[in-house]
Parts: sequence; C-alpha cells; structure tokens
Amino acid sequence: MIRAVIVEDEKPARDRLRRLLSEHADIALEGEATDAAAAIALIDRVRPDLCFLDVQMPEGDGFEVLRRIRHRPRIIFTTAYDRYAVPAFEVNSLDYLLKPFSRERFAAALDRARAALGAGAAPAPSEILRLLEEIRAGIAPPPGPPGGVPVTSAAGPGGPDAGPAASHADPGAAGGAPLRIPVRRANKIVLLDPADIVWFEAEETVVFARTAAARLLVERTLNELEEQLGRGFFRAHRSCLVNVAHIAEILPGEGGAGRIVMKDAARTVLPLSRRQARQLRAIIPW
Repeated sequence: MIRAVIVEDEKPARDRLRRLLSEHADIALEGEATDAAAAIALIDRVRPDLCFLDVQMPEGDGFEVLRRIRHRPRIIFTTAYDRYAVPAFEVNSLDYLLKPFSRERFAAALDRARAALGAGAAPAPSEILRLLEEIRAGIAPPPGPPGGVPVTSAAGPGGPDAGPAASHADPGAAGGAPLRIPVRRANKIVLLDPADIVWFEAEETVVFARTAAARLLVERTLNELEEQLGRGFFRAHRSCLVNVAHIAEILPGEGGAGRIVMKDAARTVLPLSRRQARQLRAIIPW
C-alpha cells in the first residue's frame, strides 16, 4: 500500500485529487494540507510515501515545503503553471501534472510513482527530458490559424485561479461583439470562437472544450454553456455538449439511444441518450 498526502490550497482541486486517488485501491490517502506550514507539519508527522504538491499556496510555496521538511516522500507536482517544470525535476520530483490534467495522465503519474517506490530510484534523465517535452507540447499553441485570442491572466499572488471573474466575463455581452468562450491554457485565458469548438465534455465536476488541436479547461458548467450558446450546440448527453456543425454521423442504437460520431481527426464517438435522441431527430430528421 502506498501512503499519500495532498497539499493543495484550492478545494475543487483537492476534491478532484481525492476522487482520482479513490479509483486506485493500492493508494491510501493519509491527509491533506492547504498551506505551506500545514504541509510541512503533515508530511513530517505522517511520513507518507508520496505527496501531491501544489507550487503556489498561502504562507510559502511547494519548493519551500521541500526545503523545510525532514521526511522526504516522493513528489508529484500538481500546478497550473508550466514555468516551474524544470525546477521541479531539479528537486527529483517524479512527475509534473499541469492542470487541467486528465484521468489517464494522472494514472500514468501513479504508475511512475509505483515504479519508483518499488525500485527506489528517481526518474532517469531521458525520462525527465521526455516529460518536459510532453509538458511543453501540452501548452503549445495549436497548429494552423489560431482559433482563439490569448489574453494574459491578471493573476496576483494566488495564481491564475484567483481571478474567476476574468474567466467568467462574457466578451459578447458588450457592444454586440462576437461571442467568445474563455478557457484556460497554463497561466493564460484564451478566448475561443465557438465555431472552433467541436464539443464540450464534463469529467466529474470539470468541463473541457475540445477543439481540433487541444483539450482546454472551461470554468463554466455544461448547463451554463448550453444556455449561453443556444441552438448551435446540442446536449447529446449529460456529460457532453456537441457543436451541431461538427456532427459527422448519428448511430442509432437499441432502446432509442445511440451514438454521435464527430468530425475531428479521431472520429470521436460520443453518447446520445434516449431522451436527447428524440430531440436531435427534431433538429436533424433521420
């Protein structure tokens, strides 16, 4: 059994880490901390095998925590900032999860932790370089004509997540300007044209926008997006809101439900509930 702790000052992020950890029977969560002083006390008291450590938090940061603790657990950084990746690996962290990260990416980090705890070794230099390239690729602008306008986040000491008002502002509300959807990419807010969004998907309490080239965090619920975007988007299922213009195929199934094939490169198949299938038939008769 791997004994783990979470150091994270934001409750939604703590809740999500807790839920993700609950899916792995070999991980035991031994405690949580929300600031640097509490993190140091927790780690030295509990002496965990593994620590999920945020970078920015009240009363210090993750690197200060590492300088002051006596017990040395394995570290997986979890942060919205890409710029700390190199320093993170310089202090022998196992992984660097750049928010928003997927369930699959989280599971890969746990696999890396299991391997390191079993072997008693830090990641090899080649593995660190691969992870750094992965992080850089995750924050790179999508290729081709830009689908959104980057806006530098006016973040204070609390980081980009400290300013929800900026991300929830409606750019289309003033002066009849075209509607844009604010999403997060690292420490920036990017304004997406709805036409470039193939679909929105909900993973637990987190919503992502899928474009042809990226998966980006949206700080709105699917219900809010459905109301805001209107008829151009269709709620195919409680977990997804699709751009009708990007639907390639409809696959009817038994019992009235079905599936929707999108026009992205992967031809992603999304669920279509029985109730929503009836409503979609009214929009696109088949």
